Amino acid sequence: MFKANDQIKVETQKAIDVAMDLVTTSIHSIEKLTHIQLETSRQMLAETTQAIKELAGITDPKELMARVNTMASQAVEKNVASARDVFDVVSEVQAKLSQVTEGNVQNLQQAALDSVDGMAKYNPTGAEAASGSLKTWIKNSNQALDALNKVASQVNEFANSSINNAASATVKATKKASAK
Repeated sequence: MFKANDQIKVETQKAIDVAMDLVTTSIHSIEKLTHIQLETSRQMLAETTQAIKELAGITDPKELMARVNTMASQAVEKNVASARDVFDVVSEVQAKLSQVTEGNVQNLQQAALDSVDGMAKYNPTGAEAASGSLKTWIKNSNQALDALNKVASQVNEFANSSINNAASATVKATKKASAK
């Protein structure tokens, strides 16, 4: 009886630790996203103020348009950089959630194996077959999870590559348009 209580206590503490880890991860990601937003807003305010001062002193229309195009190009570059920062934070959170999920699946699988092994003590007839089939099922599940993790990793790499390529293309197109 005491062993079961100790096991419940250990499992409860594990669940609390996982929950605290997820809450901490959430808070850190919110802090990072808020920081990105505040820094972007601060920079935009400072740059807009400076731009208005600069544009107010320009009298030549061509020079005015050239300056506006340059400012637009810089704004696009900064927006792309902010989007990359947000993507990085979201990717970190996704990786953490995947890690926690994998850990929980492994714990559930181990608990299932322990239960079958425990039942085998009380009912040795047929327990071997049940234990073997459960172990096979868990092995197959692990292989499927590994395959899914590889696919998720490839999707993440593809998304990151696509974002970088799109960002580079956008910045180049903006620079090219402002040069005209």
